[in-house]
Amino acid sequence: MVSFARRTDSYSVSTYQNLDGSNYTIAAVEEKYKGESSYISGSLGVGTDFKKTFDGVLDLKAGLNYDKKGIINQNIRVRTKLGTNAQSIQIRYSPLSVNVPVGEKTTLYANPHYTGQMNFMTNKWTNSFGIFAGATQQISKDVSVSLEAQRYNLQKPKANGPENWGINAILSCKF
Repeated sequence: MVSFARRTDSYSVSTYQNLDGSNYTIAAVEEKYKGESSYISGSLGVGTDFKKTFDGVLDLKAGLNYDKKGIINQNIRVRTKLGTNAQSIQIRYSPLSVNVPVGEKTTLYANPHYTGQMNFMTNKWTNSFGIFAGATQQISKDVSVSLEAQRYNLQKPKANGPENWGINAILSCKF
């Protein structure tokens, strides 16, 4: 039986800057419950591209460690976007994610994943494989910053243009 003993609350700002000039930024509040080898969380926020898009964003996440230190794990995220220009649900599953501590306050990570998304405005389902990798630096007990690179659409290896690359930054503060 899985029990979730520790609860943390945080707020975060995440920005996803694609190399083709498009972007999407989310500000959200998250509640997370951690167990010995797993977690579940939910967050609610708003997302924008600073042009025409302003969405409500709901994320539900879960993860399960393969080892006692949590270096190797699997995770899933279900993201719902509701707004004037977006009405979608996205499932991202990573069967093998790696988080390696490289210092007292620094962690390197890599997350290969499958993403499936249903766009309710177009009635289309899309599939994608991708990876993001980066580093998280603990600034203080309650504040961390992550910086990562992301490659989208790995199922099309020759489509290596700027539309399939991004740089992401995440600021997270516990309260």
